Amino acid sequence: MNRDFSSGAPESDFGFDVLRESACVVVFAVLALLAWPRPASAQRFATGGPYNTPAGKSPTAELLSDVGIDQHLDAPLPLDAVFRDETGRDVRLGEYFTNKPVVLALVYYRCPMLCTQVLNGFLKSSQAVPLEIGRDYEVVTISFDPREGPDLAAEKKRHYVRSYRREGADRGWHFLTGDQPAIDRVAKTIGFRYRFDAKSSQFAHASGIAIATPDGRLARYFYGIEYSPHDLRLGLVESSAGRIGSHVDQVLLLCYHYDPLTGKYGLAISGALRAAGVITVLGLAGFLVIMYRRERRRPRLMRDGPLMGVPR
Repeated sequence: MNRDFSSGAPESDFGFDVLRESACVVVFAVLALLAWPRPASAQRFATGGPYNTPAGKSPTAELLSDVGIDQHLDAPLPLDAVFRDETGRDVRLGEYFTNKPVVLALVYYRCPMLCTQVLNGFLKSSQAVPLEIGRDYEVVTISFDPREGPDLAAEKKRHYVRSYRREGADRGWHFLTGDQPAIDRVAKTIGFRYRFDAKSSQFAHASGIAIATPDGRLARYFYGIEYSPHDLRLGLVESSAGRIGSHVDQVLLLCYHYDPLTGKYGLAISGALRAAGVITVLGLAGFLVIMYRRERRRPRLMRDGPLMGVPR
């Protein structure tokens, strides 16, 4: 494009015009790229993709179709199911259910990624709550791979007990292995659905933990690989039926309720209003008591002696 500089047009206007035209070119180029036709990734299986199968029916989709966690709240666990602990000793699941709530985690110890993230997420959350493993609650980790044995369980236990860095974890955090029938009973009760992929020799499974009451009933589920310390604390206190936790925790349970759909605790408006009402009444009662005592002391002070600057 030729421009006539003899007209005396300011040089700044020329620079502005060039910048505006360049911006228009860039915008049109971006729009052209966005409008360029390309195969959608969601259609790769429907258009002769690597598996040559219809969309939604690839081997991966079929494998994951029966993987998940279904909440079975208040379901009794099979406490008579027999497993092996880290030392190879046969133990009944019910041995870990006494007078404390129990955190349950279904993993397999050779898992290359997800199971380690589940245990690491729980470890991080447990370190952030005042309740302690062994003293206030138990943790039972069960491998759902029947090929794994006590040696792997002992190795995992050493790592996580050392990482927890609190006394009592050695007695309160248990790593179990077992045979397929016992594994199936526990997994079915919890609602933990998983599949074995023979090609990769790995398991497809969901991630999460559950909390059971001291008598072995499922009370709370938390999904994912990161668990809010606030939710973990409330879940343990609520599952213990008041056996652990402080008075503050009991008040918080009035304000928060567990949502099974999200696996989290949310603010309960009615509970919060009740708690606020109780606090307001107690505050007013305390204020009235203080004012009443002051009123009773005033005549006695008048009788005992003259106030400064006031004749009797």
